[in-house]
Amino acid sequence: MKRFKTRKRNNMFIIYGGLFLISMAFSIKYLYHHHLIKNNTIIDLLISDNFSSNNLSDVDFLLKYALNIKIPKEEVKVEENVNKVEDDDKPLEVEPKELEPIVYIYNSHQEEKYESPYLGAYDIATTVLMGSKMLKEYLEDEGVGAYVEEENITNMIHALNLKYKDSYAVSRMLLERRKSEIKTLKYFIDFHRDSSIYSKTTTTIDGKSYAKLLLVVGLEHENYKINLEKATKLSEKIKAFNEDLFRGITKKSGAGVNGIYNQDFDPNTLLIEVGGQYNNISEINNTLKVLAKLLKEFIEEDQNA
Repeated sequence: MKRFKTRKRNNMFIIYGGLFLISMAFSIKYLYHHHLIKNNTIIDLLISDNFSSNNLSDVDFLLKYALNIKIPKEEVKVEENVNKVEDDDKPLEVEPKELEPIVYIYNSHQEEKYESPYLGAYDIATTVLMGSKMLKEYLEDEGVGAYVEEENITNMIHALNLKYKDSYAVSRMLLERRKSEIKTLKYFIDFHRDSSIYSKTTTTIDGKSYAKLLLVVGLEHENYKINLEKATKLSEKIKAFNEDLFRGITKKSGAGVNGIYNQDFDPNTLLIEVGGQYNNISEINNTLKVLAKLLKEFIEEDQNA
């Protein structure tokens, strides 16, 4: 009899727990659709090494990353020594100076999506814009200031009565605007993802899955050789880290392609495809950590050349 009651109690616990998680998921979805949840609230999650499906069963995870409710930490009270003598010679703590952005990261195809097996339940899409924000965080960890373009390119296309193929014309407007506004910008990265099959866009290095990198260079402008030279130097750094991480440099010209990709805007304009549509955010995250370090080396060498 006792065994039966215990089993019944365990079943009820599972049922109630499941109902709680389901109701939480619907609540988050409602809030997201009504713009009460911002994509920025999950950036901390996206750059975390601990991101996994197991997190979704954790209430703290849901509160912190989906609803942007901070979990208060226990405050440790320290007894003050009333006899303590103030040390006037102690140097004041100075907050670290904010980095001036020298890298401008934008997405001509801003709504390109990655696979989102975890966040899909909450109708939160993982896009190249999120990837750009992650790259910015990692660059700044390396001491390289960056600025991410958040202007909605899709809305601009509609407002200007243009079509999807005109995305590069719209991102060109933003390039020119930001360069005139932010005088410190020197490098311009158009962050994309490919549409190839998973096996072509993914590799495993030391037991960890990475999204592969592909560089694109347009050949239909007179200064393309400078862009190609810069892309080649970055490619050498990627291959030196691990050749399996690099898919190569694709040179584009002729009918059916853009052929310029705004690379005539500045010699330091790069188009980088990070993974593909079937890569998940964990694989993108692993690659961006490496890419940030390699970009730092590339920039330092380029500026000292």
